[in-house]
Amino acid sequence: MLGTAVVVFLCSWLAAAGGARPAAPRNVPRCCPAGQALPPAALRADLLPAAALPAACRPAASEPWAPLVYAPLHNSYLERGRLPLHWRLAFSHVPACLELRILPEHAAPYALLANNGYLLMRGAAVALPPERYCADAVAALVCAEDAGGRGPSKCCSEGRAFDGFSCVEDKSRALEALNELREIANGSAVGTGWPACADGSQYAVAGALSGSKLLEGGALELHGEKRLEAGAWCAEAVAGEAGTRVLACEAAARASQPAQTARHALYGAGLAVGAAFLAATLAAGFALPAAHHALHWRCQTHYVAALMLGDVLLAATQLAGDRVPPTLCRALAVCMHFLFLSAFFWLNTMCFNIWWTFRDFRPTSLERGQEACRLRVYMVYAWGGPLVVAGVAALLDHLPPGAAPGLLRPRFAVQRCWFYGDMEILVYFFGPVGVLLLVNLALFISTTRQLTCGLWRRDEVKSTSERAALGRVCAKLVVVMGVTWGADVVSWAAGGPEYVWYATDLLNALQGVFIFLVVGCQPHAWAALKRAAAAWCARAPGGAAHSSSQLPSCGESLTHTTAAPAPAPAPPRLPMETVC
Repeated sequence: MLGTAVVVFLCSWLAAAGGARPAAPRNVPRCCPAGQALPPAALRADLLPAAALPAACRPAASEPWAPLVYAPLHNSYLERGRLPLHWRLAFSHVPACLELRILPEHAAPYALLANNGYLLMRGAAVALPPERYCADAVAALVCAEDAGGRGPSKCCSEGRAFDGFSCVEDKSRALEALNELREIANGSAVGTGWPACADGSQYAVAGALSGSKLLEGGALELHGEKRLEAGAWCAEAVAGEAGTRVLACEAAARASQPAQTARHALYGAGLAVGAAFLAATLAAGFALPAAHHALHWRCQTHYVAALMLGDVLLAATQLAGDRVPPTLCRALAVCMHFLFLSAFFWLNTMCFNIWWTFRDFRPTSLERGQEACRLRVYMVYAWGGPLVVAGVAALLDHLPPGAAPGLLRPRFAVQRCWFYGDMEILVYFFGPVGVLLLVNLALFISTTRQLTCGLWRRDEVKSTSERAALGRVCAKLVVVMGVTWGADVVSWAAGGPEYVWYATDLLNALQGVFIFLVVGCQPHAWAALKRAAAAWCARAPGGAAHSSSQLPSCGESLTHTTAAPAPAPAPPRLPMETVC
């Protein structure tokens, strides 16, 4: 007995001397009862009355609670999901205050201290005791008067910047953003953290921090035009953006965007006019049944239809401005992405088909089966390619915020009914379109060379009028093969003041007018429309039959698919003005 007592005494003394005394239990408050949690709808608000807390809880899945826990003794965070052994969870805890501010874990970074269970918000001077907060699965609720965060704030923590999805290590840019924010703060303390958004972690760039003014109380005036309330914004260096940017919740950022500019109004009006002429081009084409079998006409119809629908949607978004609801805006952006990609893919097939026709000037008479087979290949390419690109973009845009953090997302409708920024536009739109336009340009140069250096020297083309007609064909190929679309890529890449690119914007917006003048506005098309109008006015049954002696359409002559005429004396000259 005496030996046992001595052993116990020695063990106790050694434990006390070595500091191995177990830590005192700490009660860490949980907002809801065991097995319950606050639903997402309750966490969308900024403030929650303390009296409404118990009733707001709902049954939740039995997943382990994994808060961010900081161990001051080791100056590091504990592994996610690992709770200190001396913690005791106190369920159904309601802080003694009137209103609770909701701090989503992703939007207002905070950590629980391992030693005493206090809550420390990044940028705050002191930690909150357990009596002044309670924690939930994905948020913490603190007394509104203790929340702070109403002054100037850097979005990410020290040494980190925003890559569009999360905070990543970038010490140089983070330091530049912090210094610029301190200049704007003019002596005020600069905190750290994101604004709490009603729709979750959906943030957007509201404007540049440079030129903005910090108002009393923490509000920010953006370039004398818009105002962001205190706690509704933070500043950070953003990937793909020059300088320090002001970030806010998506709704607040959209509201802070400047009013519709003259460039948008002019561009929208031009697109509406161009879409009307594209519709007239389709009508003129369908009024000529004799051309419907031509492969070029079919490709041209797909191209004009896709471009017309895309122009209609883009004109509507340009003229409506910020009045488009976010959900509809996102849907329109996805549709426009697919339609414009399809238009450029079909334009590429047209350029290839024209080049294939003129490559050696040997008459090629394709059978109907061969044309149908080639058209199916074109359709798989020109509809399938855009479907893959636009489908991948739409899929990535709908992934949860934490999924696939390394992939660039298009972020449709964050700032406007289109892509978020330059990097997103480059990867998902102007990159593929630029490659297609370069291929089109090469095909155009090759086709023009064949016409000027090949057909120009043939015996059939001798007179000045025929050479002028051939020059008109080459000029029309500029429109038919979409060479002018390159100006759109150049204007996007060069940037600069808006007024510099008014001419190129208007040129692209009115592309439908030029296509109509080249393709739809032809004498035989007008004659067909007049006959149809006369038949409708006379209420005569049936339509007028087309004469077999009509001049060939652009599609027929380019693809050489017209039926061989009956033996007759050869014409003295090739009617070059009817080629396109």
